[in-house]
Amino acid sequence: MGAALRAFAVVLAVLVLLLVGTMAAQLPQPYPTWPTIGPVPVTPELVVPGVLGLLALFGVVRNGITLGSILVGLVGALTLWLAGVSLYSLYAGTAGSLFGGGLLTLMSGTVLAVAVLLETAIHRFVERGVTRRLSDRLEQRR
Repeated sequence: MGAALRAFAVVLAVLVLLLVGTMAAQLPQPYPTWPTIGPVPVTPELVVPGVLGLLALFGVVRNGITLGSILVGLVGALTLWLAGVSLYSLYAGTAGSLFGGGLLTLMSGTVLAVAVLLETAIHRFVERGVTRRLSDRLEQRR
């Protein structure tokens, strides 16, 4: 991922984890009703993980095929699909399945957020050449 795209993904991952923490701690929502854009509901619990899933898919295309990007991309695709289905059911008025869809979206989004943060940390670790320096030191000792 590019630096700006990776930074945006990290911000979204942290937002997903904050949303999950807010819901798990049963803190009051900072908004009295679900936000909307016109008649379309825009629930942060569904939209933020969905956008993170979309960014994860962009990351797979941009980074190429590696094991990490494939795993993050698969979880991202699942999260995006769950968020889309949940938003559709919310918009269609079939709110009976919204709780289950929202819960699954947040669970998948949490896994995706942790995966994105881990992938970013690993990328920074490798990018700085730490592994190269360690392998050079090991070869010098032989």
